[in-house]
Amino acid sequence: MDTDAHMKTFDDIVYEIFNVPQSEVRDDMSIKDIPEWDSMNYLLFIAKLEEVFSFSFDMDEIMNAKTLGELRVITEAHQK
Repeated sequence: MDTDAHMKTFDDIVYEIFNVPQSEVRDDMSIKDIPEWDSMNYLLFIAKLEEVFSFSFDMDEIMNAKTLGELRVITEAHQK
């Protein structure tokens, strides 16, 4: 586990997995906007969010989220 994992933000993880500069991250971005968003990287992204923010997505959340914004909302909801 990264020693600085607790310091990472959602946008840091978008950059790490999908190679999208933080200045370009938009909540409406989806698979059609991010070339690196394939099934493997999506699963890596989900796993990294779970690791860094200490929660677990349920299967419906994973299957139904279509944009970064939807994933951000789910992540934030699990933090409350």
